[in-house]
Amino acid sequence: MTVTSAAPTVPVGALFSQTHREFESWYSRLWGPLGALAASVSQPREGERVLDACCGSGASAVPAARAVGPTGRVDAVDMADALLEQGRAEADRQGLAHLRFHRGDATTWHADTPYDLVQCCYGVFFFPDMDAGTRHLVDLLRPGGRIAVSTWVGGGMDSMVRRAREAASAVRPLPPLPATPDPRTRVNSADGLAAWLRSFGLVDVEVHRVDYRVPMLGDDAWMFVLGAAPRRFVLGMDEQQLGRVRDRLHADLAAAGHSHLDASSLIAVGVRPE
Repeated sequence: MTVTSAAPTVPVGALFSQTHREFESWYSRLWGPLGALAASVSQPREGERVLDACCGSGASAVPAARAVGPTGRVDAVDMADALLEQGRAEADRQGLAHLRFHRGDATTWHADTPYDLVQCCYGVFFFPDMDAGTRHLVDLLRPGGRIAVSTWVGGGMDSMVRRAREAASAVRPLPPLPATPDPRTRVNSADGLAAWLRSFGLVDVEVHRVDYRVPMLGDDAWMFVLGAAPRRFVLGMDEQQLGRVRDRLHADLAAAGHSHLDASSLIAVGVRPE
């Protein structure tokens, strides 16, 4: 999988490895709470085998591991080495020996036995083919197993990404956006996400909306840009260019009265038929 929205182009795993310091600075206010909410919806049970695809540093994998207990197992898979190292350190700190972090591509991951639960938080839209990648995750479930997917609500996080792109493109031209529809638009509404999951033959699909907004104080907005996917817009920039992008972003957010990061989300669960 490769991110192609900025020059130089880097694989998505390398991109998110670069974000690890800033990513961690947002963890306690954003990724950690959202991961815990996802696990509260997916409801891992004692003794279950769980796959956490696109796990990052373990925001949803850690609460899943606590839920399944030592008789269960959680395989957490991602391509970002630095985030995986953060996850391993947290698992060690909490004594979660049954939580194992693996470097790998979730769209080709294989296991010896099927999973009771597969969860993928904010990851499906990074798959080269969102449908094929998710179909593979569904195929890893046992009959009766569950898949849980988290996505962003339309008009929330995409607004911050758009503003970050505009600020960066004012300093250094970026390649045009792809002519093909953004796959995020297929899963950024409750109805769209439910219909998409049902297209894989899943049943008992439920979608939960979580309205989640985080105050942005000081340099928070810039730290978010550097700690998430929008970092791709500024790859290769020198310090002077980065400063101009940061200043422009802050000015744009202030002019628009945006003092919060809108991380409102959809968390959906579907069941593979028996």
